[in-house]
Amino acid sequence: MDILQRYIEQQSEQYYKCLDLPAKRASIFVVIPCYNEPDILTTLNSLADCAPPKAEVSVLIVVNDAEGAPEEAVAQNSLTLNCIEHWKLEQQHLFFDVQRIIAQALPRKWAGVGWARKIGMDEAVRQLVRSHIPDGIIASFDADSTVLTNYLQRIEASFCDHPLFNFFTIHFEHQFDSQEFNPLIREGIVRYELYMRYFRNAMEWSGYPNAIHTVGSSFALKASAYAKQGGMNRRKAGEDFYFLHKLVLLGQYGNITSTTVFPSSRQSDRVPFGTGAAIKKWSEGSYELNFTYSLEAFDNLKPLFVKVSLFWKMEPSEIANFFGKLHPALQGYCANSQTIVGILELRNNCSNSIVFEKRVFHLLNAFWILKYLNFVHEAFYLRKDLLEESVLLLQRVGIQTEGGNSIENLLEIFRNLDKRFGNCS
Repeated sequence: MDILQRYIEQQSEQYYKCLDLPAKRASIFVVIPCYNEPDILTTLNSLADCAPPKAEVSVLIVVNDAEGAPEEAVAQNSLTLNCIEHWKLEQQHLFFDVQRIIAQALPRKWAGVGWARKIGMDEAVRQLVRSHIPDGIIASFDADSTVLTNYLQRIEASFCDHPLFNFFTIHFEHQFDSQEFNPLIREGIVRYELYMRYFRNAMEWSGYPNAIHTVGSSFALKASAYAKQGGMNRRKAGEDFYFLHKLVLLGQYGNITSTTVFPSSRQSDRVPFGTGAAIKKWSEGSYELNFTYSLEAFDNLKPLFVKVSLFWKMEPSEIANFFGKLHPALQGYCANSQTIVGILELRNNCSNSIVFEKRVFHLLNAFWILKYLNFVHEAFYLRKDLLEESVLLLQRVGIQTEGGNSIENLLEIFRNLDKRFGNCS
């Protein structure tokens, strides 16, 4: 309880209020940021169809907008609040509480999905403290997603079966079989998910030990882990990537594959990147989803990642000599980012080799890899064809594909690969 109490004492309730109090004494919270969302009831109905877990559940819907938000978005938010209230009154046997949190006219500098998630997650921690519950589960969800009916039960069971785990990513699949999608949009949806799965699997193949998916609608964590890492950030987009890759530093996490989240595949301009933004750009003629990072760039990382534990005993001159034998593209990035300096500083701050081996990937983390990839694709590599690099990666991990494999078949292969990663189903 102490860590939750300390965290909440440092947070402000200035910018929001909960419209539905008193709250149920819940220990599982589903947090849903909601901005200009016309279809929130589809999401609520999906959660209502779930089999109830043993613990009490509360769904926190953070209806938010920024200073100067478009009038139509503000009007939609008002309609959403009313729709949720009417929906609640119509439910005869709802097993969870629904709380509407309103956050209007947030300062434009920080307003966005990151802050909305933070508001909801902070409120979950606050309610745990008020209820004198020492810890709880916070599931991050989206206002346009749906789930399998075992979603809540599998989340609860995963934390019960692995009590030391701090968080879980959850298997997701974009739906593209709907008749509402024309062939162009369908292809864009498949390409976007394939891009995500290629990226994660390429990171894992390179030897990086924390290669996880970072999808805002598809993870759950302990409230204590949330508080330990200082809570959610207020980024306008990409908040999930930054938050989860910060969370891996706590260690001990898993991937739930026995249930599935279905993120929306529709076009959107509410955030600068993500599924909706990618599909919108694709529909407008963008070629970005045709390409991805070269697999060779990931391959360059393998000699480094496999040897990092040896740096504990090496002299600085030996480390410099080792880096001098890496691929020139990686050498250039390491020099630019002062990676050797960082490794030596880290070593000086570690008490033994075990601590060093654990923390070296705190330095050579997902942010470091992403910056490296962007650096080398400006100076050394061109981005490659997504399908060709995906097939090449599959071959490198021992999976042979038929020459006529469709992009949908490639995606299915990668989905099955991801079900093996950190599987705690």
